[in-house]
Amino acid sequence: MHMDKSSLAYQFFRLLIVSSGVYLAFRYLLPLAFPFLLAYILMRTLYPMMCFLHKKWKLPQFLSHYGTLFGFFTVVTSLFLFIGWKIITQLRLFFSNFPVYRQLLESTLYQQTTRLCHCIDYYLCLENGTVYAFLEQRMSDFEQTSAKNLTTNAGKALFNCLSGSFQFFAALIILIISMIILVKEMEPLHKKFRNSSFFVPIHSVLVRLKDSGLAYLKAEFTILIINWIVCSLGLFCIHNPYFFLFGMGISIFDAFPVLGSGFIFLPWAIYAFLDREYYTAAILITTYLITLFVREFLEAKLLGKGLGLSPFFMLAAIFIGIQIFGVTGIFLGPLAIVLVRAILSLN
Repeated sequence: MHMDKSSLAYQFFRLLIVSSGVYLAFRYLLPLAFPFLLAYILMRTLYPMMCFLHKKWKLPQFLSHYGTLFGFFTVVTSLFLFIGWKIITQLRLFFSNFPVYRQLLESTLYQQTTRLCHCIDYYLCLENGTVYAFLEQRMSDFEQTSAKNLTTNAGKALFNCLSGSFQFFAALIILIISMIILVKEMEPLHKKFRNSSFFVPIHSVLVRLKDSGLAYLKAEFTILIINWIVCSLGLFCIHNPYFFLFGMGISIFDAFPVLGSGFIFLPWAIYAFLDREYYTAAILITTYLITLFVREFLEAKLLGKGLGLSPFFMLAAIFIGIQIFGVTGIFLGPLAIVLVRAILSLN
């Protein structure tokens, strides 16, 4: 049966098929192809520099190409070693002080819970201590169940951790080897791709993806790094011992539309102000305003009109992406929508 291409049913089934294909590609193909795809993107970024050194500075091709690659690997390795060292240092400090934090948290929770349970007993005309006894029994059962689950799943968690570490380092080695191989294969690959019968449709989709989806990823990554530095400096100024670690967490949370870093900084600043820590409150408010300015300015500068999505649909895309892909859904959710739109725009 022939279906009219302008009909609503045809458009719906076309959208359903394309969305299913993008989901399957992101779920099953992307993890397999990611090291090679990332290697190609990085080489496309570095290749103009290699050609510039070879043609303008008259350096030997071997030196210009592999020298650029070596410099890139050196800078990235140094950066990741520094970030890893800071994170591990602050995690060790946190876990060494964990008993103190736990005691303080338990004391605070005990006081507030006792007060709340007393109020419930009073308004429900119950004997004093009834609600707290019930809650204490439920918490005791929960702790026993949690301890059993933790013991049961400890081996599985350790195996998953070791397996994930092996996969990460294997993907890293494949990435490095792929970039080294692509030094000589960039031009031949481009020629084969241009002569392929798939060049026109794939190139059209890639151009749309580059203009919107990759621009979004570039903007979000740039904003993430800058706000990570800003948040870390702000927390460092108030002598927070975990400034680097907390700065990273807040900058990631800032990627969520509508919520942003103000969801953390503003209540913290109000609490500090009420506690008469005016310097801390001022630093927190200033840090929040800087992160807000960075996001608003850079998003307008790097994205222009953006992806054409309202904050509501952007939040929906990120939420659905997180539900499907985990933490990486913050980026994969909007990118999937961009890819679907790019495919649907083809005639």
